Amino acid sequence: MKKFFAVLLIAFGLLLIFTPKIKDLVIQNTINNTVKVVADYTPEKIKENEQSEEAEFDFSIVEDISVTGTLLDASKINKDLLIGQLVIPNVKMNIPIFKGINNANLLAGSATMRKDQKMGQGNYPLAGHYSKDKNILFGSLMDVKEGDIIRLTDNETIFEYVAYDVTTVPDTAVYIIEDQEAKKRGNAILSLMTCYYSSSTGKRYFVMADFKTSYPYSEDLLHEEAAYNASN
Repeated sequence: MKKFFAVLLIAFGLLLIFTPKIKDLVIQNTINNTVKVVADYTPEKIKENEQSEEAEFDFSIVEDISVTGTLLDASKINKDLLIGQLVIPNVKMNIPIFKGINNANLLAGSATMRKDQKMGQGNYPLAGHYSKDKNILFGSLMDVKEGDIIRLTDNETIFEYVAYDVTTVPDTAVYIIEDQEAKKRGNAILSLMTCYYSSSTGKRYFVMADFKTSYPYSEDLLHEEAAYNASN
């Protein structure tokens, strides 16, 4: 009986050790597979997805990353909500963009926060989960610096932004995702949001970026590493 309990304790200990790693592997695998899917979409397919009425924008249903949530929601991805890619070369971020906020979308990429937003116009806010693993989701967002290039694409056009500010705000500061912020800035902007380490802190971390230019889609240009040149 003592041996049985000893084996049971060891098994339980190993489960506690490896469960977070399994969770992260599931998320990374989901992201990689979803990036491949959206990269193969035609611009016409993405335009069709942008018109989807299935997208949700209920922030109250979003939960922090958990083992059970990851395993349950990984299979619930609606590929008809994929509308592009978000790439930040300097922090090696390359994740899909989904239309709408829900747990499945946020476990596979970034998610739009308003029904009416358009790349390269007004304020384009995207939400993503914070992760301790910087290779997953918005885990590396806090490493983005002012001057870093951020690119969005709908597989027809690349929209290039340059980070101008990083800020932490209360979770009640919903004004920061509205178009009024772009009007105050004087040009189109991008707002990338994640929890400030945890949703329980009541704070949200934002990277704000100015829209600078757009050009025809190319996979090489999408991932090209470069610092923004003010003379461009």
